[in-house]
This record gives sequence, C-alpha cells and structure tokens, in this order.
Amino acid sequence: MSERLSYSDRDRNLAWDLYDAQPGNEKIEELAHRVLADEPWRTGMLMLLGDHYNARRRKDDAREKYEEVMGRRDQYFANAVAALRDLELSVDNYARALELAITAVEEDPELWFNHMQLGHAMASCGDFETGWDLMDEAVAMCGRTMPDMIGTALAAQVTRLVEGFAPPERLIPIAEAAMEADPVNVWAAEMLGWAYLLQYRFDAAEALALRLLREDPHNELMATLLSLARKYHATVFENELPPARVRAAGLIEMAWRHQSDLARGFDLESALDALDAVLPADVRSTLREPADAAATAEMSRDLRRTLTWHDGQASGTGVVWRTDEAFRLMTAAERRELDAAVDADPAAHPEWSEDDMWDAVMTDDRGAHLTLSAFGRLVRRERGRDDVVVADTLADWVWDRVAAFGGHDPRPRRPALVSA
Repeated sequence: MSERLSYSDRDRNLAWDLYDAQPGNEKIEELAHRVLADEPWRTGMLMLLGDHYNARRRKDDAREKYEEVMGRRDQYFANAVAALRDLELSVDNYARALELAITAVEEDPELWFNHMQLGHAMASCGDFETGWDLMDEAVAMCGRTMPDMIGTALAAQVTRLVEGFAPPERLIPIAEAAMEADPVNVWAAEMLGWAYLLQYRFDAAEALALRLLREDPHNELMATLLSLARKYHATVFENELPPARVRAAGLIEMAWRHQSDLARGFDLESALDALDAVLPADVRSTLREPADAAATAEMSRDLRRTLTWHDGQASGTGVVWRTDEAFRLMTAAERRELDAAVDADPAAHPEWSEDDMWDAVMTDDRGAHLTLSAFGRLVRRERGRDDVVVADTLADWVWDRVAAFGGHDPRPRRPALVSA
C-alpha cells in the first residue's frame, strides 16, 4: 500500500509540475486520472483537470470538472466557482457568469479580484454603471489589501472597461493610472492607445503607438492602432470633414463595435443565420430567392450579405415584419434603379445627398426608406424630413427581429452609440 501511495504522490506532484510549466501538456490528463483511480477523493486533481482542459480550450470538459468539484462542497469549492465564473465569461455566457460571480464574492468577500469579476459580469449583463462602479471599488480594495498588485488591478479594470464599451472619459483616467502604477505594463499602454482613438485624440494615439512599436516592432495591436489613427486623422482633417459631425456620427465607435460584434458572434452574418431559424411562414413566403453574387459585387458588404441571403421581398409585404412601419427588403434591381435615378437627376432626389454615403436597404413603397448611412447606422429617410436613427447597425435591426419572433438574442444590453 505504501508503495502505491508513493507512486500516487509522485504522479500527483509531476502533474502539478507539468501544469506549471506546460498547462496544455497531454501527459497531465493521464497522470491525474491515474491518481484519481487510486485516490478518488483527491479533489485537487479534479481542479487540475479542469484547469488543464481550460488551457487546451476544451471548455465543456473543463466546465464538467469544475461543476464536479463544486458538487463536493469541500475546500476547493471557492476555487471551482471562480474558475467556472471566468470560463463562462470567456464564452460570453454572462447570465451564468453573474450567478457564479455573486457566489464567489459570498465565498471570499476579501479578495479584490472577485469584486472585479462581479463588476465585469454585471456590466456584461447590461448593468453598466453599477458594474463599472464595482470595478472602481475592487481597485480600491486591492490598494488596501494588496498594494503591490495595484498595477495589475488597474490593468484588469482597463481591459474590462474596453470590452464593456465604456466611454473614453471613463476609460482614459484608469488607463493612465495603470501606466503610472506600472510603466512597463504594455497591456495598459495598449488599452490607453485605443482609448485615445475612441476619444478622437489621433495624435496622442499615434505617438503612443510609435513609442510601443519602437520597444516591440512586432506588436501587431499597436501597428493596427497606428494605421487606424493615421487613417482616421486623414479622413477627418485631410478631407475637411467637420470633426464634430464625424464624432457625432460615431465613426470610430462603429468600427470598434463591428470588430467586437464579429468576435462575439453579434455580426450581421450571425444575425441572419439566427433569423433564418425562427422565420415565421408568412415572412418566409414573401422572401425572394438569393441574389446572384455577381449582381451584388459592387455593393457594400452588409448590403451584399443581405441580398445574397434573400433578394428582397415582394412589393407591399413589409407588414409581415411586425414593426411600427411596414418596411420591406428591397431587391438588388431596385437598388440599382434607385442609384441610377439619383445619378441621372440629383436635384429630383434631394434626400439622397451627393456628399453622403448611403445604401438603401428597405422601403415602405411610399417613398420612405431604411438606409445605411455613412457610418453604419440604419436610419429612416424620407424627403422633407430629418433622418431618424432606427438601429445602430443593420445587424442590430435583424437581432431585434430574431427576438420579436421568439429567437435567442445573445447581445448584452449596452449603451447606444448614437442618438436619434
């Protein structure tokens, strides 16, 4: 028996050593299972397996192990709750993450990171101000209890504020404080650069990106930031666009959200797939066959994707969408006809400004349209009336229809990018 125990101890120690050096090493799983076969009460080995699976992106397997540990309700319970909370946050399962974050704080209310993650989960679920305030409190708690970690706490807050669409005026002071606390924290510096960009401080963003690129020429994030800072600076100033107008339209915020939505599965492609799954029969019967890709090649990305999903709807069928006004999807041919008419006689179509970019997507068949404006907003446009913002993006309009038809809408509640 003592020999078997010594083998078990050896395997257990080796498994932990391997994890510390190479968290994804496949040998860890073999060693942990061997220990558990002899000593099934070793909850630590279950935690190790969960962490190992998580490192290898086997999220479902990791979740299963963490839940098994939680079920034992022993000294590893708090660790398992925190690990599962972070896992659920990483896969955007925010409702479950919030439940776990509350439990984690109840289990260990003195740990600042538990409060940080609770604030993050609350903001991710749409309670922005409360969540952001709780992150402030978590940093203050870190300063009192673990002052050597204050730079880490501030950097963690910056990351979560960026992910949660926090406004630049809230983000920038935290990023600057993070850099002051830890000048070599490259991540905080990178987030500060993006915050500058979101505040339309192009020169500051460019200067910071150049400094970080001198330190690390292979920093792809800073190379992207530098490119965008110069691009937007040229767009606003060299083309003599009024900066106030560009900022009011949300140019950079739209670009930021597009990238975030694409990464998190909130983009137009995902929205149309979700809509397909819940379309009522009366809506589906009005939709035309998809447009030929060649017929839409010169159109914008969102318009092209919509038309290759379905080439519009039959005239007069907008009522099937069950919105306040009966707008229907336009066909590719109708789009081309509208473009040609405007080009032929701009004065006869004053609502379609020559110095504006637009893509008409829907019509009420009575002269009003839903159109994508220059910066991606979906607006209601009609001659003689001011534009009215209908949705921040076309994807948002489609997700609203998914929700209206009883489908799952994965978007968190979040601040509007633009006002009507």
